[in-house]
Amino acid sequence: MLADLPLSTVIVEVVRHTPTYVWAILAVLVALGAIQLRDHRIPHLRLAIAPIALGAYSLWGATAAFGVHAGVIGAWLGGIALAFAANRRLQWPRRPRPDGAGGFALEGSPWPMVLMLAMFSLRYAVAVTLVFHPGWAAEPAFGGSLALAYGTLSGLFAARAVRILGSATPRGSLARA
Repeated sequence: MLADLPLSTVIVEVVRHTPTYVWAILAVLVALGAIQLRDHRIPHLRLAIAPIALGAYSLWGATAAFGVHAGVIGAWLGGIALAFAANRRLQWPRRPRPDGAGGFALEGSPWPMVLMLAMFSLRYAVAVTLVFHPGWAAEPAFGGSLALAYGTLSGLFAARAVRILGSATPRGSLARA
């Protein structure tokens, strides 16, 4: 059985049986994260792409692994709320500013890449774990905690986008709206 195999053999077999498209997704995430490492400008429309895409990816990951039901969706939404609360304290990104051309100027940061790779790693680890322990998918605590993690990671991108958009408004006008 698998318990008798050396860990290195199991890891090699897991990587070997990982579909090619998974590695393509990883490459795209690394490339997108690398762009974020240097100062850059981002238009309004592109600002919405990352939170929407990563939100959909994380919700898909949670529901594909643990089912579409209130516990999973609620935990995922709880993660989004947790991320917004955390970003009120973190204030990420630190100094977004309108670029004068309808977009935003952002300082380079490793955090977008870290979050994208964390989300990829979570999704990969869950998929591998459920191959070895398929019964865990039905465990509410397991599924709920991971749905919360999925929501938190993608929620940080949504909170980031809201903070960036808020930099274009006079101080306090978003709070009054």
